Parts: sequence; structure tokens; C-alpha cells
Amino acid sequence: MDEFRLIGAIKRAVRGPIDPRVEIGIGDDAAVLSVKSGRLVATTDALVEGVHFRFDMSRPADVGSKAAAVNLSDLAAMGARPLALLVALEVPNAMADRDVVSAMRGLAQVAAIFGASVVGGNVSSGPVFTMTVTALGEPCAGRVLTRAGAQPGDVVMVGGPLGSGALGLDLLEHNRGKVRTYPELVRRYRRPEPQVELGMRLAAEPGVDAAIDLSDGLASDLGHVLAASCCGARIDADRIPMHVQALRYARLRGLDARIVALTGGDDYLLLVAAKPEVVTSLLSAGMTAIGCVTKRRGLVIESGGSRLALPAGSGWRHR
Repeated sequence: MDEFRLIGAIKRAVRGPIDPRVEIGIGDDAAVLSVKSGRLVATTDALVEGVHFRFDMSRPADVGSKAAAVNLSDLAAMGARPLALLVALEVPNAMADRDVVSAMRGLAQVAAIFGASVVGGNVSSGPVFTMTVTALGEPCAGRVLTRAGAQPGDVVMVGGPLGSGALGLDLLEHNRGKVRTYPELVRRYRRPEPQVELGMRLAAEPGVDAAIDLSDGLASDLGHVLAASCCGARIDADRIPMHVQALRYARLRGLDARIVALTGGDDYLLLVAAKPEVVTSLLSAGMTAIGCVTKRRGLVIESGGSRLALPAGSGWRHR
């Protein structure tokens, strides 16, 4: 790896239009950003080859796109407007420069969709390709959403169909020959779309009490909200939205679509606990009501009027 030449190629690949919020961008020792709100929302996450993705299932541009999306999704969950991304790369010596540049271009393209610039980072060698992204944003509605704050009587709502990311991974691992039959599952696994605009709308809605993005599965991530809010919830698994391709592929594989929707990850959609009086507004924004927050601790999942038990050891592994 010629690090100097690679860094130059990366700079050319990610340089976008001038952002007035970026006083000093990529190319100096550090970036300088103008944050008018006076507060900064920051998050960081890493995508590690062999742990979170494999190059036999995703192209370099897909990996970069996803690295941006998973971090922007965290900003969305807080109701923050994206401002900038910092990226630290670990690159194996055998990896082609063009693939590294492709990954960075994929990341920069997704960032630009949501108004964020790539303002710096680092490149070093490593045993496997790793993209560690730090995303910076600012509150857009005078407050940030958090996991804490859900209250008994709140309605639990999700921002779109669940289970597609998990089934897209299963498809690529076990049924590669059917990729063209289920393109939406592949797309949602490789290139999830962070709900940034929805997150900013939710932050502006006073009746939204808590929020989280669904990266590790509905049951797990809702559990984080309940723990932070010191309450419980009752979910109707039959009301969880799923894409028609997800339902068809689950039947093909002999999988329970409800369990996949509850335990599958990589969806990167938003979940909220909201007061009943704002449900109509959130339904118009494309959200779906799937349950309610309860005073009694714990998560109760029902289907057809009976309790639905999750398989022992069910949980999500990113790949």
C-alpha cells in the first residue's frame, strides 16, 4: 500500500461541494466546523471485514455506503441533522487502492445525500479492512431524542418493514442463486437507508418520548428503551410490518417471519414510544403502531392473542 498516493486518491474521491458549516475541511491536521445550535451530537461505529461484512457478499462501495448509513442512523435516532463524518481506515497491504477509494466514494455519496461532508480521518495498515466512522450532527428542533423517556400508555411505533436486512444476509449466505428473485432484500442488507428526515421530524413532535434505531433487532433494541425508561411493553407480532419479498423468502426457507422481524438486525429503521395523541401524525409519516408501553417491567410479545416466545439464544450477528 502506497499510503501517500492512496490518501490523495481518497481526498479527490470524497471532496464534495463547499459546505458553509465546514470552515476547515479535509486536508489539514483537524477540521473546524460551525455549529450554530451550540450543541454537537456525536457517534462512532466500525465495520470490520469478517465481522460486519464480507467482500464476497458486498462490493467495496456497498461497504462504504453502509458504514455511512449505520452512523447516520444513530444521528437519526437522536433527531439530529448530519453535519460531518470522520473516517479511520485500516487497509490490508493486499487490498487494491481502487477498492479502498470505491468504499470511500460510497461513503461520501451517502453522506452527501443527507447534507454531511467527509472532513477528515486516518489511513493505516491492518490485517483486515476496517472502516471506523465518527458522525457529527446538531439538534434541529431544540431537543434531542433519547432512549429514556418512554411512559406507560405510549404507543410503540416503527418506521418501516422489518426483517429485510436479516433475510438479505441469509439469502446471500445460503441462496445466492435467488438474488435476482429477491432484490429488495439484498439492497436493504447491502445499502440500508438511514431515516434521517424522519428522525428530525420526530424530534420536532413534542409527543415523541423516546427513540432508538433498530440495528440489533426489534426485541433487543426495544429492550434498551425499556431498560432506560424503567418500564415494559406489549407488542403484537402480527402488526409488525414486513416487505412482501421478506414474507415470501421466509416461507421458502421455512422461517417464522415474525421471529425474523423480532430478532433480525441490520434494518436501521427508527422505533419510537409516542403519546396516543400524536399517533395519527406519525402514521402519516409512514410509521406503524405495533404495541404499547406498560407500567409492568418486561417485554411481552403476542401473536393471535397468545404469547409468542423467542427461541433460546436468538440474537443478531452482523456480517
